[in-house]
Amino acid sequence: MQRFNAKPQKLGFAPQTHRFQMAKSRGWTLTEMLVCLALLGILAALALPAYQEQQRLARRSDGQAALLQLQTDQARWRSMHDSHAQSLTALGWPSDLSPLGHYRVRLIESTADAFTAQAVAVGAQAADHACTPLQLRWQGSAHVVLGAGASPDSDVARCWRR
Repeated sequence: MQRFNAKPQKLGFAPQTHRFQMAKSRGWTLTEMLVCLALLGILAALALPAYQEQQRLARRSDGQAALLQLQTDQARWRSMHDSHAQSLTALGWPSDLSPLGHYRVRLIESTADAFTAQAVAVGAQAADHACTPLQLRWQGSAHVVLGAGASPDSDVARCWRR
């Protein structure tokens, strides 16, 4: 019979030199951190304009909703009066701001058969140069002209269709 005199080995521990190498390689070097920060900066610079454009697009719906609500209010007013309302207060609007406050709404012209309303961007939305002001013109019994930007009689930038 053989005897086992060998000392018990500690399992799971690396030799002394290997432990030293592992401790030395933990963490990030300054160069690696700077490269990561540079990549994050480049990605943020590429993504920020697209994000801002999406915000402008979402806020644009606030002006469109205000003009469409004004159209509904004018139709209700016209059904009870001989002409369209001359002011927003006559229609019961407490303020000239759109529901979320991104546009200032005003009536440009109001007659018996037609009215023209305009929504001008305010605040951060004022950077939406292609689509400000938004305009809605009601003519006759059921003819609507939606316009935006430099050409109020047309929607060249497709501001109403997005």
